[in-house]
Amino acid sequence: MGIGIAEPTVRTLVRSCRQRAPEVFVPLTFRAGERAEFDFGHALVELDGIEQQVPYLAGRLRYSGAIYLECFPTERQECFLLGQRHAFEFWGGVPQQVLYDNLKPAVATMLTGHRRREQAGFSHFKSVYAFEAVFANPAAGWEKGSVENLIGFARRSFLVPIPRHPDLVALNAALRAACLADQDRVMAGREESIISRLEAERAALLPLPAYPLDVGLLRTVLVRRTGHVRFQTNEYSVPVRYVGQHLSLRAEPTLVRIFAGEEEVATHPRCYDRLQVIEDFRHYVPVLLEKPFALPFASSVRNSGLPEAWERYRRELVARSPEGNREFARILALCLSYPVEQVAAALDLAASRSVYSADAVRQLLGWATAPSQTPVPLDPTRYPAYQQPAAPPNLAAYNQLLQPRREA
Repeated sequence: MGIGIAEPTVRTLVRSCRQRAPEVFVPLTFRAGERAEFDFGHALVELDGIEQQVPYLAGRLRYSGAIYLECFPTERQECFLLGQRHAFEFWGGVPQQVLYDNLKPAVATMLTGHRRREQAGFSHFKSVYAFEAVFANPAAGWEKGSVENLIGFARRSFLVPIPRHPDLVALNAALRAACLADQDRVMAGREESIISRLEAERAALLPLPAYPLDVGLLRTVLVRRTGHVRFQTNEYSVPVRYVGQHLSLRAEPTLVRIFAGEEEVATHPRCYDRLQVIEDFRHYVPVLLEKPFALPFASSVRNSGLPEAWERYRRELVARSPEGNREFARILALCLSYPVEQVAAALDLAASRSVYSADAVRQLLGWATAPSQTPVPLDPTRYPAYQQPAAPPNLAAYNQLLQPRREA
């Protein structure tokens, strides 16, 4: 073009054109009961001696700053919804608006702007609790900065050093206590404690529904000839009398519950692995009584976790009688009426006395569990004579025994 311009000049001009003005953030403030925020974080914990990474749902009311934390096995929808239900119950009400990241348990499809097509289960949950869901833009953490900060604060304050608990129930109880204790804190820039603001905020929260929503997954399942029902590649046992029938399965975050009509017929810990079999030996007792030859190899008995003393007792029964396996099945049948721990105590007592029979175990069990017969005191108004001091006995007749007898 005939214009003498040095290369550095062009670079400087291009750089200035590419530079954008710094983004400006608008400070926000919220009225009581107006908004809450939820998101998942992750922490390393030790459960029953095993270190593992678990997700935890974190929620905060923006006005009061009250928090809620709960750990779950996964981030699936039933965990996501149950955690929110527990948070609303913990706070004593429901906020008018809840802000989320674009979590899969809530969002089926991203549309333009803040619009989303919601998952059906989340939509139902939202309608029952009557709040409005708001979704942040992708990669816009500042739009939900309060809960983003809470995730880090919770990890540093309550999950470091590594918490050690026997199970998730104990861990969540500790987190709940920590959330309560945190309400005595005064947040930066405020003069009132969290609990003071929460007490004022509760009046503005929406009321909880009359009955809490059951957020578990519901499925209709067929009982196979093995006494199993299948759910998410895993198989769970039910009483064998339901073979061939359709039952209702409800999957909660930590439990799988199976119903025949309104009656709960089986409960198992929920398994998140694949192609696993989860059985309860008590479900197979009726068929083991009919087919005792299968008892030594029954997977439900072998994987039951019963003490080794039970297998030793069975072997003694088999050594003493050809009907030993059937006799042992009768002992297993006692677990349908009594807790396994009580049956185990009776079995140990029978073995210590070298008594080997189902009848002996049943009698010892009945003796150990029988209520004590404490006599009731007589009513003094109805039996006044029994309340008077008894007259001393006349021992004169016994004194005659001391006198020498004369021979006739």
